[in-house]
Amino acid sequence: MTLTEILEKKTEALKVPEVAKLLNVTPQHIYKMAAKGAIPYFRVGGAIRFDPQTFADWLSRTSAGCASKQPARRSGMRQREQRSA
Repeated sequence: MTLTEILEKKTEALKVPEVAKLLNVTPQHIYKMAAKGAIPYFRVGGAIRFDPQTFADWLSRTSAGCASKQPARRSGMRQREQRSA
């Protein structure tokens, strides 16, 4: 099951620790992303929450963009050969 599929099955708003665990980052990183506007969120009182469907859509768009923008990695050996040539 993909992360997007997991998120789409959720019916309640996600809390920062849940999102951090899903993305394998610290809660502090999620707070920083939210403060920069890099991740979609809403507030309930002073607490940051995430709509599962909106978050899944954002994740799909973000991961699709990352995959198409990243150049193929070369092995370290190949890079050293090219530098010395």
